[in-house]
Amino acid sequence: MRICVRFLVSFATGLLFLGTNLFGQFRPNLPQFDNGVTLGSFVEADVNHDGKTDIVGIRSPLAPQPNFQVVVLLGNGTGGFGAPVVTSITGVKPIAFITAQPFVIGDFNDDGHLDLAVFGTDPVTAQLAVAVLLGNGDGTFQAGKESIVAAAAGQPSAQTCAYIAGDYNGDGKLDLAYSSSSGIVVLPGKGDGTFSTAVVTAQTGGCLATGDFNNDKKLDLAVATPPLNSPASVSLLLGNGNGTFQAPTAVGAASGPIAAADVNGDGDLDLVTSSGSVFLGNGTGHFPTTHTFTKGGTGTFAVIDVNGDGHPDIVEHATNFTVNVYLNNGSGVFTAGKTYIDDGSSNPGLVAADLNGDKKIDLAFPNFSAGISALTGNGNGTFNANIATAGFVLAPKAAVFVPGQKTGILDSNQTTKFMVGNGDGTFTVKTTTCTVRSAAIGDFNHDGKIDYAGMNAVSGVPYVEVCLNNGNGTFTSTGQQFDVGVAHGLLLAGDFNGDGKLDLFATDANGFSILLGNGDGTFQNGIPTAFPGVSPIYALGDFNHDGKVDVAIINGASGEQVSSVFLGKGDGTFLPPVTSPAAGGKYVAAADLNGDGKLDLVIDGDANVIVMLGKGDGTFQTPVRYAVNATTRPAIADFNLDGHLDIAVANGSTRQVSVLFNDGTGKFPTQAQFRIPGITNDGLAVADFNGDKKPDLVINVYPGNGVVTTVETMLHQ
Repeated sequence: MRICVRFLVSFATGLLFLGTNLFGQFRPNLPQFDNGVTLGSFVEADVNHDGKTDIVGIRSPLAPQPNFQVVVLLGNGTGGFGAPVVTSITGVKPIAFITAQPFVIGDFNDDGHLDLAVFGTDPVTAQLAVAVLLGNGDGTFQAGKESIVAAAAGQPSAQTCAYIAGDYNGDGKLDLAYSSSSGIVVLPGKGDGTFSTAVVTAQTGGCLATGDFNNDKKLDLAVATPPLNSPASVSLLLGNGNGTFQAPTAVGAASGPIAAADVNGDGDLDLVTSSGSVFLGNGTGHFPTTHTFTKGGTGTFAVIDVNGDGHPDIVEHATNFTVNVYLNNGSGVFTAGKTYIDDGSSNPGLVAADLNGDKKIDLAFPNFSAGISALTGNGNGTFNANIATAGFVLAPKAAVFVPGQKTGILDSNQTTKFMVGNGDGTFTVKTTTCTVRSAAIGDFNHDGKIDYAGMNAVSGVPYVEVCLNNGNGTFTSTGQQFDVGVAHGLLLAGDFNGDGKLDLFATDANGFSILLGNGDGTFQNGIPTAFPGVSPIYALGDFNHDGKVDVAIINGASGEQVSSVFLGKGDGTFLPPVTSPAAGGKYVAAADLNGDGKLDLVIDGDANVIVMLGKGDGTFQTPVRYAVNATTRPAIADFNLDGHLDIAVANGSTRQVSVLFNDGTGKFPTQAQFRIPGITNDGLAVADFNGDKKPDLVINVYPGNGVVTTVETMLHQ
């Protein structure tokens, strides 16, 4: 059995007198570029010398194109990119790594144009080789110039973080360094796009970062264990200036990718790892100080100043569909900033640069449509995207409550966590030891604090348990059991006998029960009402204007859909139901959609949103269907601030939230769609989460593949 959470109506009606906004938009969808190209990985570069950030990546063979290709998206300087400029890779047969195809950008022939080096095998002999595609300075590249790599150099790493360019032998020509099965390999550049014999240093490879860590004017290498490998370690190889390196020295326990930057402003290079470790260098090749910070995810990261204070920060595109910001206090200590929702891809790749010419750092990363999405920065460490809260699952009927002045979210499916709002659309996830399922919320003991009640069981015997709010963000069980032995489904709170004390509505196997509240956090045993329906869905409200709470049920059997309204007697019992033809769905909500003072019903019908206008006597007019994909329960509020209640629903398969706008008569002629990055589990809720008196939305985003679910906050704009 399923049931509607009734808070929607009270929140929505509180918004009726706000000013008018003809659009009612949430944050616009991120602009997308080059959808369908499917770049395995990419980097930023100015390949055509126009001072604007371009994106360079490699596309693997994908029908109908059979070859590896270099794809360049030329930046337009206004935050976008032009059509892809494509060059087929020749000279070698690129190695078809399971992950992204590694490549390195650099000027390998010293002509001032950026070139691209890619690893592969000779098309004829199948020997290991590297090809350099010399750049023409316009985004195109010449045919690859091949250099055979001796077999003793070993198989190149499949990690994109294991390749880097630098002058490791001090001859002024760009070399290649990479990790292989034989160790750390340096290919000395000849200055014409080809390379001399490989120089191998026997050392366990991994992700690489380069720089002069001991200030001897020779390039060194930092090596970190690749992600998901163990044991996690970082080591430093000091360069000898001839392409070889000294024996490694241990830096610390961490895993890559890894980056080199001066994060504490002392003029010496430090190391930052994607696992959340910061190793502060002292300029002698040693790192005596280590800081760690709590990561919100794992993925591609960049070290760059995003808030304009002169200190390099960290921004990360994570695999759980989020963009995480970590702000530097100037001493190399990082604290978490806001977390943002990306555009639905966990593939590697992140560009952090000024894409629109406003001298503020913007971001570009992969999207669900196999292209690139751009996200503009505000220059203060924040970005123009929806906010994310990781590590929380918003249940399909999750309750919204207001502890103090901040709006929070309670997981009403299995209450082990709750989110408390910070007043700006962000949330803090907290855990509770008072664990119940199918929770209802309300002030059950009249102390002015929001409590919750739900189902629990001991030795298989079910009962209702009440968790009282301590006023400090914690909850304590009353220690009492109510309605013992009855396996209720979901619970809702309401005053069914008009005594000013909250009661509980609870679904049963073949009907529902009312547990009358005593006003002190305790409840009487349930008063059952039979209803042998087939997969019924419920909504509560006063459907006949007598001041008593009624129960509306949508029930379907053998294709016939009926609404049955049990009119309350005011004592926890009900009159026989009055019925109307109906339409079935997964969820139902009640609200006055046409302003006639009579409650109407909104039903999620999967491929439709169904509206049934109430007649004021417990019956309804003929259902009206609106074509829209909907798999969540409806969220009802005045989203365009015109005084009429609108409807929001979401669909995981189409990855979008749809808002149906009310014309004031209970009809919904227009819609707006907003992208969400991942599949939802039907969790959707509405409330004012940032204190601007406008309705916002929260929705589940589930990347799949075992990655933790993230809650997306869609703030009203």
